[in-house]
Amino acid sequence: MVSNKMIVTIMLTAIVALAGAGCSDDNPVNPTSAIDTAPPAVPSNLSVDYSGSSAVVNWDMSTVDADLAGYIVVREHDGVSDTLVSTPALISSYEDTNPLTGTSVYHVYAVDHAGNQSAVAVVSLTITLA
Repeated sequence: MVSNKMIVTIMLTAIVALAGAGCSDDNPVNPTSAIDTAPPAVPSNLSVDYSGSSAVVNWDMSTVDADLAGYIVVREHDGVSDTLVSTPALISSYEDTNPLTGTSVYHVYAVDHAGNQSAVAVVSLTITLA
């Protein structure tokens, strides 16, 4: 026959085990979801074409980043940066309808849905007065 002392010991052991493990439905930590800290791939094959009135910056769209949110485009000219595409957009080119005389450097970044940015890809364009 099982003694009362044995029943109390088993129940206390069960209570301590449950308290230590917690309940899965009230635990705010989800151990199966990982935080994405990996940046997306750097935009590749960056080029710029100037038609005399506009500059078109082109790059290859990433095929390896499933969580790609899009690209950001920045133009730097004489130490001043202008963000041309500020919200990540799923585009593979950008037309600068107001290119500046002199040398402009276009910076293109890939951004994923977690907000991670790739390293920058750059291409330069020099426009001279005729």
